[in-house]
Amino acid sequence: MSRAESLAVPAAPRLRHALREAASDFYFNSWRLVPANALWGAAFVGLLLLPIPGLVTVFALPLLGLPVALIFRLATLVARGDSVALSDGFDRRIVGPGLIIGSTVVIAVVVFAVNVASGMANGEPLGWIFATVAGWSLVFVWIWSLVVWPVALDPLRLTEPLRDRIRLGTLLVLAFPIRLAMMSLVITLILGVSMVLFAALLTISVAYAALVSARYVLPAADRLEGRATAAVAGAD
Repeated sequence: MSRAESLAVPAAPRLRHALREAASDFYFNSWRLVPANALWGAAFVGLLLLPIPGLVTVFALPLLGLPVALIFRLATLVARGDSVALSDGFDRRIVGPGLIIGSTVVIAVVVFAVNVASGMANGEPLGWIFATVAGWSLVFVWIWSLVVWPVALDPLRLTEPLRDRIRLGTLLVLAFPIRLAMMSLVITLILGVSMVLFAALLTISVAYAALVSARYVLPAADRLEGRATAAVAGAD
């Protein structure tokens, strides 16, 4: 088979397949992913325990985007079939996406959460409408973040301008809202269960969620762009 024949736009992603592949990925790369997840966990617990005013904590929250970017950097490398080492997560190219996406998510969540609270406190129908719109906006931000992270840290796109990567992730959410909402719901359930087993959240669950997101989002992004990858035509 020629190289041209071996290049094909990947098949449409399936959530069950992404969950299965992510489990396999985590098993074979756990010695890299668990420390990365633990770094995020340490940063998360550190922010919760620091004796600093609440407003200062909010301003510090975007820094959590850096360990999240580290995890997604490793997850996207694994999803692309590249060789992976923990040191790959400390690539300086993750700093921009980590801080910019992290800050965007924190600002949006704070604004919409305040709008929900103020709308509900209003007690009037208009206030409830305002709160409902803000609540759905929070849902959109969550879905958007799970899509934009893998696109922004995709090794095949890492040399592209960050604004283009963020734009592609946003277009994906708008193009496939139901599919990506289902993926986000499953990831939310996984992370929600992990909150009960808090140690799992700090060491396993965030990395597994990143793998599921990468396995599902990257093929969808490639199809939206019509990008050829080294997958054989028709391969699952």
